[in-house]
Amino acid sequence: MENLYLAGLGSYVPEPFPAHRAVAEGRYDEQDWKNSGWSGAAVAGNISAPEMAVIAANQALARSGHARDDIALLIHASVGDQGPDGWSPHHYILRHTVGGTIPAMEVRQGCNGVLASMELAHGYLTGGPGRVAALVTGADNFGVARFDRWRYASGTNTNRGSIIGDAASAVVLSRRDGFARVKAMNSASLPELEQMNRPDGPLFPPALTFDRPVDVAGRLTGFARRFPEAAAAAKKSLTDARTELALRTIADAGISPADVARSTHVFSGGEGYIRSVLRPIGIDPSRGMLELGRSLGHLTVSDHLVALTHLVASHQVGPGDHVLMISNGVGVSLASAVVEVIARPAWATGAPEKLKETL
Repeated sequence: MENLYLAGLGSYVPEPFPAHRAVAEGRYDEQDWKNSGWSGAAVAGNISAPEMAVIAANQALARSGHARDDIALLIHASVGDQGPDGWSPHHYILRHTVGGTIPAMEVRQGCNGVLASMELAHGYLTGGPGRVAALVTGADNFGVARFDRWRYASGTNTNRGSIIGDAASAVVLSRRDGFARVKAMNSASLPELEQMNRPDGPLFPPALTFDRPVDVAGRLTGFARRFPEAAAAAKKSLTDARTELALRTIADAGISPADVARSTHVFSGGEGYIRSVLRPIGIDPSRGMLELGRSLGHLTVSDHLVALTHLVASHQVGPGDHVLMISNGVGVSLASAVVEVIARPAWATGAPEKLKETL
């Protein structure tokens, strides 16, 4: 991959709400907590996802060394509700960051949203003359009545009963320079698995599904109960496809799994999930992000950039180190990237970033 750099990173991660308090208050199942290893979930309160994205984006822009006029494209990724129906959050983010008349787009690719957006931005930057940089943002706030962050996947084997945190993240991608270089990116789909995440009943009219509480656990366990052989086959096909994609991306980058200093992945509270992702690739699970992830909850589209920001800021990776980003979104999409750190940015102080940026 030619001339694609990470010029600036930004994030907005609220203070985590302790898992033991959620258990004591009856919000979080005690057995799920004991089984999973989660210690907390970042909870944003009443700030919207697009507002968080603006904070992360302006931080990334300030760190990037790029003028706002250099930005040729904005892409915003998300999973959850962004604001009023019929409103365009990506144009709100554009208005409050770089402004101007550049294209602004929204991507819905599950938890792969930011990685997919980076790949799309690269294509846009190489598709016309004079396109220097792009801004990619991602944000979600799951503090809504129809979503229970502590129980949305209760009792499933997905991340050992995953919990969800709120966050925003941003990256300025540059064709000119940066502190890290994107050496390879790839993506893939497994459309035959979409039925595992599809709720029972009609897909239209939308109100019939929108008004129901989000029940990921019920969908997955219900599918596995009705179609046990298909569920087992789906799990294997997802693992195989994710491993193949990661190995292909590593090879495209001209390195081997032994050269990967650290790997970002979907945040998990348990070691088992990280082993299931990294060991088939040939990467020791200790090179994953267990401790950071289990303290924040699964941050949907922001897991990877929050993790990379943490690794760079705390000097856990530095010049010459390669980071593998490997992700899957709702069982139907996959994304992978290899990034090489080539310089230590001025904002990398050697200490982890504060969990919450000032408003």
